[in-house]
Amino acid sequence: MMKILFNIIFMTSFTFSFLNAENAFSQKLVSKHTYTISKGNIEFATTINSLYQSRGKLIFEVNSSTSGIFKLKKDIRKERSIFEILDSKVVSSEYTFSRQKKDEYEMYLTKISRDKSKESSTFIDKNNKKETIHHPYIKNIQDRLSVQLDYKNKLKIGQYAQVYTVLDKGRVREYTYTVESLDTINTIFGETKCIVVKRVIKDNKRSTLTWYAIDKDFIPVMIKQYRKKNLQFTAELNKIND
Repeated sequence: MMKILFNIIFMTSFTFSFLNAENAFSQKLVSKHTYTISKGNIEFATTINSLYQSRGKLIFEVNSSTSGIFKLKKDIRKERSIFEILDSKVVSSEYTFSRQKKDEYEMYLTKISRDKSKESSTFIDKNNKKETIHHPYIKNIQDRLSVQLDYKNKLKIGQYAQVYTVLDKGRVREYTYTVESLDTINTIFGETKCIVVKRVIKDNKRSTLTWYAIDKDFIPVMIKQYRKKNLQFTAELNKIND
């Protein structure tokens, strides 16, 4: 247990120390959205999506943790994407994912190369087992977070059907986005007109439906994730700071 704890502290410090020092002095908050996550009307987690501007780049962070009585079942997840907007496209350069449970820890750090002569790489530390995975050059590659922002921008200009190649925690995966319907639901904004988008990951049993608020800059106001046809959870926007 002490060995696991030491590695958690060491790897977290090693990975984030420079960024945290930079954050304290140069990050400017652009937006902050808080979601409650529930299943069967029981809330079990909270997710906070934050977008920052820092030294000419943008940083998208997603922090999730169990809440209420489910805090006893510790599950803390942190994701971060560092990117730029070039020619109206989201161009990411680094992605980090970490997950901490009671006696388990995993961390993925992906460095994305935009140079055809160089590979992208993912460094993995999972319960003190380390490995590095090299990825070939792929044009317009995205990471797990940057793809969300790029698709939102496509949605704004009516480019609804999209297929992305994504570096997803060391794996190269294909994400497909299609519009399912239009819907009006009750949100923190009141009655809200939404466009409902389905995301499918190739060779994965999970799919996601997202309700984007048409008149609120296409903010995701509700997300439902399914495994085959079974609903796994619902995330609803309950607080916004822009």
